[in-house]
Parts: sequence; structure tokens; C-alpha cells
Amino acid sequence: MKIIAVLLFSVYLVGCGTVGGAVSGAGGDLQRAGDWIKSR
Repeated sequence: MKIIAVLLFSVYLVGCGTVGGAVSGAGGDLQRAGDWIKSR
């Protein structure tokens, strides 16, 4: 399970280009998820 998490995180970092981009991207995803949950 840990290997899968590390692999997904690595792919995410490569997709975002930088650690800062990954962090801000994750924050945006969490914000959208939170808004979706609130709207339910």
C-alpha cells in the first residue's frame, strides 16, 4: 500500500512540475472536494 502511495505521489509531482505546484494543486483539489461535500 505504501509503495502505491509513493508511486502516485511521484506521478503527481512530475505532472505538476514542482513541489510548490503539487502543494497548491493538492490544496485546490481539497478545496473542490470540500465544496462538493458541502453541496450534498
